Amino acid sequence: MINLSLISDDKLNTLRANAIKLLDNPKRCAEAEAMLDRIDAELKRRYLPGMIQTFLGEFPNGFHDEKQIKQEREYKLAARELCLELLGKDQFALLLANEDWSELFDRAKRLINKTNFIQPSFERPRLFEALQDAQKGPQFFTALFGVLWDEANFFERFQDFCGTLEALDLFKWTYATYFVFLADSQYGMFVKPEMLKKSLEISRYPLTYDPAPSAALYKGILKFSQWLKDSIVQLEPQDLIDVHSFMWHMAPTGKWAE
Repeated sequence: MINLSLISDDKLNTLRANAIKLLDNPKRCAEAEAMLDRIDAELKRRYLPGMIQTFLGEFPNGFHDEKQIKQEREYKLAARELCLELLGKDQFALLLANEDWSELFDRAKRLINKTNFIQPSFERPRLFEALQDAQKGPQFFTALFGVLWDEANFFERFQDFCGTLEALDLFKWTYATYFVFLADSQYGMFVKPEMLKKSLEISRYPLTYDPAPSAALYKGILKFSQWLKDSIVQLEPQDLIDVHSFMWHMAPTGKWAE
């Protein structure tokens, strides 16, 4: 039997068309009807109502489910607490004033290694190399303090941070949003590109992804995140940490096909 969960939407539509052609064949009609039922169920599963049901199938109590809390929420809260401990406003400001770049690198590295969000085989080494560089490191940490703790408009700060990342050849959504996600419960949404694209597709939400980080698109991503939070209200999400967990449920590998 074909595993429909591994087949793209386009191929499912091709299978549907082929099954419809068989409906007029008395010998194949029952087979065709069964295939059409399976295809319809699979497509429903892939879109938001189906994703809510599969989430409840795994976590019957929604975001208050003990299994969900242990698997998804606790380690993210722990990372957030560690971020505020290591790179809280006062601590961060003091380290910057003392130009203690080595200590800032050690703290950033601890935070990056606290989760699996930053890909370990190529994203982490590239970021670590830049943060240890005598010129790039200070630029990065100065800009990071600005986006996390400056009192200017958040989206202006975020755009400035993106500009610094572009200049440092670190112009990626994962780098742009990781520390913001950990430090800021209001504006923090970690952007994993393929996970975001799949979540937008499943939700049928009208937002066009761009690989270049920007404040304008991030504002749209945060609006989508709030819309998604409202759309899954029956699961009782508490914050953007839970919204991120639901996005991961929709695209668990961050890839399109699954």
